Amino acid sequence: MSEFLSYLFAILVVGPLQAEVSERLQGVPSAEIVQAGRACIATEAPRLLQRAQEDWAWAAANAIGVGVGVVDPVSLLPGNNADCDRLVKIFSKGGDAEEA
Repeated sequence: MSEFLSYLFAILVVGPLQAEVSERLQGVPSAEIVQAGRACIATEAPRLLQRAQEDWAWAAANAIGVGVGVVDPVSLLPGNNADCDRLVKIFSKGGDAEEA
């Protein structure tokens, strides 16, 4: 059962998260920031899937929230990863990568 839930979480949350990060990074002039985005997703996607397996209520709430558009998938990136923190900071500034 947990494999099925992980699969659904991957489709409903991790996929949109990867797409959102990729979309927001298009046109960013800094290769360093684009690399930080890739590193963030590569590191945190498996952690999000692990958390979804351990906490089904969290997984369901966030899958629904992302699906209906009330939860920004980027907000699910934890605050203990320097690459992700950098992305969240850049995205909260409206994508102005020059200032980061």
